[in-house]
Amino acid sequence: MTWTSFSASLDGSLKDVELRGSIAPRATLAEMTGPTSSPNVPEFDFDALYRGESPAAGVPAITTPPWDTKAPKETVIGWQGAGLVRGEVLDIGCGLGDNAIYLAKQGHSVTGLDISPTALVTARERAVDAGVDVRFAVADATTLDGYTDAFDTVIDSGMYHCLDDDAKRRYAAAVYRATRPGARLLLSAFSDANAQGQEWPRPMVSEQTLRDTLGDAGWEFTSLGSETVPLSPDDVATFWLLQAERR
Repeated sequence: MTWTSFSASLDGSLKDVELRGSIAPRATLAEMTGPTSSPNVPEFDFDALYRGESPAAGVPAITTPPWDTKAPKETVIGWQGAGLVRGEVLDIGCGLGDNAIYLAKQGHSVTGLDISPTALVTARERAVDAGVDVRFAVADATTLDGYTDAFDTVIDSGMYHCLDDDAKRRYAAAVYRATRPGARLLLSAFSDANAQGQEWPRPMVSEQTLRDTLGDAGWEFTSLGSETVPLSPDDVATFWLLQAERR
């Protein structure tokens, strides 16, 4: 999921955004247990965050979240450059749509799904400004109701790590059902290596959690590595970079 400074009222603004089912725009960032745990990370209401409001008790509103770069993530550019993106593409947890828009510019047929209606208003505006067609819709990533055998590639740039462990399992099963045989999952997530020797106030994921939740759902790992990248001039983070195929 990405973040935004967009804080306009939703009234009258959602007529161009498809809604699938009754979705509460809230996702769990913590309540994790065991080695994947991220202590004291609160449950976030992502739609409130995108409206410029406080997303959780004790968390101030953010006017311009640091990950709203208005550009695709380097990992997504790398996946595209390596020829890993193919067929019908799903950008799951697309946020403001910058990755989806980039892939559409490369000629892909792209669907962008997110829990936040407010984020998708901005995503659609950015797609129009970029002159590309992306199908944006509100959806719960742990169910993906209405999507079966629909996609050949799934892009997840920082969505999976926002879920608690039970939700990760539901996500893995939902994405499996929404894809076709041989589909590819390309995923980046905060690694638990970030917690070594420092306090880590963000969610994080262990290799075992990745293998348990995704492997049990039928995803076969073809590549799993890590990369440390700067988040700001004085902050870095280590990400898992995963490639998996649907068995």
